[in-house]
Amino acid sequence: MHVLKHLLHYVLQRKTLAVSVLIFIFIAQITELSIPILVGVTIDQILLSITEERFEIAIVLTGVMLIIIASVIRGVTYFLGRWIGYLQGERIIYDIRKDLFNKYETSSLEFFDTHHTGDLMARATTDLEPISEFLVWGERILLQAFLTYVGIYLVLYIIDIRLFLLIGIVTPTLFILSYFVSTKLGPLFFDIRQQYGKLTTVIQENIAGTQIVKAFNAEDREKTKFDKENFTYFDLRAYAFKIRSVFLPMILFVVNLLITILIFAGGYLVIQGDISPGLLITLFTYFIMLAMPTRFLAFSLIMYQRVSAAGDRVFTLLEAPTHLPEVPKAERILENISPTIIFDKVSFSYKDRQILSNISLTINSGEKIAILGPTGSGKTTIISLIPRFYDPNIGRILLKTGQKTSYDLRDLDLKAWRQKVGFVHQEPFLFGRTISENIAFGVPEATIEQINKVVKITQLDEFISNLPDGLETIIGERGVTLSGGQKQRVAIARMLLRKCPIMILDDATSSLDISTEARFQEAFEEYLDGLQDKQTVIFITQRLSTLKIVDRIIILNRGQIIEQGTHEELLEKGQIYPLLWKTQELGMVDIKLALEKIIQERS
Repeated sequence: MHVLKHLLHYVLQRKTLAVSVLIFIFIAQITELSIPILVGVTIDQILLSITEERFEIAIVLTGVMLIIIASVIRGVTYFLGRWIGYLQGERIIYDIRKDLFNKYETSSLEFFDTHHTGDLMARATTDLEPISEFLVWGERILLQAFLTYVGIYLVLYIIDIRLFLLIGIVTPTLFILSYFVSTKLGPLFFDIRQQYGKLTTVIQENIAGTQIVKAFNAEDREKTKFDKENFTYFDLRAYAFKIRSVFLPMILFVVNLLITILIFAGGYLVIQGDISPGLLITLFTYFIMLAMPTRFLAFSLIMYQRVSAAGDRVFTLLEAPTHLPEVPKAERILENISPTIIFDKVSFSYKDRQILSNISLTINSGEKIAILGPTGSGKTTIISLIPRFYDPNIGRILLKTGQKTSYDLRDLDLKAWRQKVGFVHQEPFLFGRTISENIAFGVPEATIEQINKVVKITQLDEFISNLPDGLETIIGERGVTLSGGQKQRVAIARMLLRKCPIMILDDATSSLDISTEARFQEAFEEYLDGLQDKQTVIFITQRLSTLKIVDRIIILNRGQIIEQGTHEELLEKGQIYPLLWKTQELGMVDIKLALEKIIQERS
């Protein structure tokens, strides 16, 4: 019922198509049920005219013409019902797939932390196939079967109640069989859909991580893992097919039993003179007609179990919270300036793991800060809270501007706020498109002059000029044809083109050699100095050279700030930072490793 409720919601969004399908299928089925009656009446009239020796060709022609007219009406309305039903089904699948994609686009990172990519892809593709089949023709078959059953049993009741009762005794067997099989297939089809999600996840992970798999010689282990998931999927499908293979012959056996009963009982009634031979032919034709809808009804019931399993996965996902609720009338910061960012006693946990603990931090407007810390200290979590990829579990993040004392980040229009925040990850994602398309991803209307400007700042100009197609070079999926440093610089250029008041670089130069990083930092500083409005820049870095260009340094450990201040202040009064700076003399340039060693020795 949960799935039907959601499907009904989508059907009602396409009321015109739904009503048209019902009307045309109803007319088609009524005319189809009228044809055996016309045949029977025509035969009785012919037999009567022969008996009375007054055969008239007009009787035959009238019956034939009525049958032809009914057949034409049935054919036309059946075609229209099928075609409109197809359009309705595909439109609804289009709407569901669109809603799923919108769900993915608007969900927080927490949503993706709890769902595998392969499983999400399966829900937007293969899980919609059984729903599509049901909407395109399963819905129509159920309606036809219902009208056929109602029409035939109504005729039986009108002709002879004895036939109605006799057939009525056997018919419940069909529904008992259907119910029994549905209770078996329902959970089984759900398991099949879940297993398919696991299977696609294994495939997706191995395609995305093919370099890692090959580097660790893990091909055989991954093949074994895939074979295990693949065989489980095969085994579940084989068991479902086994149940269906047993069920369908049983349905046909019951239908044939009904026809046998009708021939025996109907023949007896003809001999007794209770019904005419033409009427017996009408009833026999009805039951021949009943065989196909019954078989389709069985298919439809099996199909519904598949729909129920797949639909449950799809609609449960659509109902899942995005984890980032927005207030009805969200505010917007209209000024294109970087506000002061205030972490007010912020704590954050991921599942059962505490990441940040009671952080109080102010990042002033236009300030350049560097955040340092060993692995797991909470650096990435802090910067992920600023664009509101996540919300704090405790505390709040406030924004101060020149016009208003403060905004709570959760009260702001999320889309408008993220327009003000530029973000570069340590391992940036690039699309399998041209270099210019990747750089202009956030500003698709950017001119070639604007793109070339940020290309020059990021020291990509020489590299791009040596490419045969220059900026129009396609870089492959996830930027596979670029080096790590080149990918990072493309991502930085993409951020710079947006001209965001707040820029966050999460170890975004870690793959650059020292010479290239030095030239980039010099060009970046010139770029910032030339801006009319000062921009806030937040670095997470493993390079001590970066610390020379920032206004303030913040050192984290285990989700807490253990030191902060300017370079000079920390060298003079700090306990961790002076030791960190001295690691240069020992040849250590990786801040993260150096910090881990220093903190471990001090503790």
